Formats: sequence, structure tokens, C-alpha cells
Amino acid sequence: MKVILALCLLVSAFAATAQSRLVSIDAFDMSYTGGLLIGSRNAAGNRKDEDETTFRLNLNYAQSLPQYEGLMWKAQAYFNRTDIDQGSNDTLDSRFGAAGGLLYNFQATDVKNSFLASAMVGLERQTIEEAGVDDESGLNMFLLFEGGKRWDMGEYAKLNISYAPTVAFQWKRFGGDIRDEYYKSETELRFNFLKFDILF
Repeated sequence: MKVILALCLLVSAFAATAQSRLVSIDAFDMSYTGGLLIGSRNAAGNRKDEDETTFRLNLNYAQSLPQYEGLMWKAQAYFNRTDIDQGSNDTLDSRFGAAGGLLYNFQATDVKNSFLASAMVGLERQTIEEAGVDDESGLNMFLLFEGGKRWDMGEYAKLNISYAPTVAFQWKRFGGDIRDEYYKSETELRFNFLKFDILF
């Protein structure tokens, strides 16, 4: 709740200025404002019942670079935690990270209807805990490329909202114990068809 209040205050503080800033709201990871999932599965046969708790806090922000038309710096910060309880077989996957990069709007004079492309580089701290074995952790590095198009949906309370579907590709290199025990690298292709940009 505090994060949502802080985000609303941030948005309202800059609402009277030109559309040189944006916050992205994305349905992919339960939105960039965060979410909490609590679930329980009743097992069949000899399998054990399973409880799952997932918490996600994801924030995306971009701001114009006045000296470069159409160019913005972009930042992302997140904390994601998934806890699965299967009796004596508990697992916990915790990740927090940050990324920074550039976002380019191809129609600088009409950002709310612009094609866009971005590239970011980031670091992530990941910890995996499994029952009966030592905790494994590592520092992961990732590259994220994204492209898409905005369509203006109008102005609401002095904020302009654009529908902004994108396609994103992420490459991640795992480090530390994670690289030794679990994974070397990972690629993801995301189709963000339910994504909105709030420009202010």
C-alpha cells in the first residue's frame, strides 16, 4: 500500500509538466506495482499437499534526456519471492535486482503514439533454498531488449495513458553457486500484450 501511495504522489507531483516521464504498468508478473499470491493444492495419490506464496514488487520508470530528442533513460527495480511448502520438501526462490538503460521513442513529438525500443543491463541477487541441502546463491547478470508501439487512450486526471504492447527478449547469465549447481544461462521471450504507459 505504501508503494502505491508513493507512486501516486510521484505521479501527481509531476502531472502539470510536459510528457517527459513515464511509468509502465504491466500484467506480466502481476503488474509493475506489485502483487501477492497465496495458493494451496490438494495432492492426488502419494503426492504431498502443496502451499505456495508468491510476492512480487516490480517498478519501471523512464525520463526524457532533454538534450537528445526522443531518448529517455530507463530504470527498473524488483523483488520477487516464491515459497513452496510440500511438508518436508520446502523450496524458496528469492530474487532482487535493478537494471538501467535507454528507451528511444521514434516519434519524439508524439510520444503517446510512438514506436519504441529499449535496451537495459542489470544485476540480480538470487537465493535458492531447498529442504535438506545448503542454500545456494549467486549474482546474475542480464540483458533486456524490448520493442513495441503505443496507442493513445486519452487523458485522465491530467495523466495520459497509452496502450503499449511490446515484445521483450532477455538473456541471463547465472553466477555463484546458482551457476555451479543449477543453471548456466537462461533466455526468455515475452509477449507483453497487456501493458500500459502512464505519461506525465
